[in-house]
Amino acid sequence: MIKNLIFDLGGVIVPLNRIACLRAFDEVVGYKDFGEVLNSYRQIGFFEKFENGEISSNKFRQIIRINASPIKDGKKRVITDREIDYSLNRFLCDIPQDKIETLLFFQGDYRMFLLSNTNPIGMARVRELFKDKGYKIEELFEILFLSYKMKCGKPGDKIFNDMAKKANIKPEESLFIDDSPANIEAATRLGYHTILYKPKEDLYKVVTSKLEELEEQGK
Repeated sequence: MIKNLIFDLGGVIVPLNRIACLRAFDEVVGYKDFGEVLNSYRQIGFFEKFENGEISSNKFRQIIRINASPIKDGKKRVITDREIDYSLNRFLCDIPQDKIETLLFFQGDYRMFLLSNTNPIGMARVRELFKDKGYKIEELFEILFLSYKMKCGKPGDKIFNDMAKKANIKPEESLFIDDSPANIEAATRLGYHTILYKPKEDLYKVVTSKLEELEEQGK
């Protein structure tokens, strides 16, 4: 019997726009190659270290400045923290109202958790996006499992195992929803029931359908 719903954040609850983010880094920051470390599913290089809590926000910004070449009036100019944060957060789009309603619908019957590869700059923006909808993110999820706080990320086993231990949940009683094939593969191997979510799918219908399927199977 499914008792727990575990949601990914970016790509499932919060739509992502990689193109807008890369354009901002190019035009605002002057970092044309940011696409080498920005992935829709899992970051690489120094960005992965940022999301795994290995480097601070200030260190992340320092690395951006080293790699950027912003020019004004023929001279390299100083890039502000605000410009870097703005460019990074262009990755995150407004939360559709139906996603909020879906989370609220399932709250009464299931324990709700968030499991996300993310970073402190992005999470500050995510909190604003939820506030725009009239909620604190903590009102919709029992526990937020965030990679930069847990010092590890998906699809590694550690983040799943640490989550299960802290939340006191069993994989076989849990449904995990994520848009990354690698994350879904890892969760399935560890015994979780899973949904590989596709952008623009109706989250309510997808989750409801899977729950009905599992119930019919006696799971």
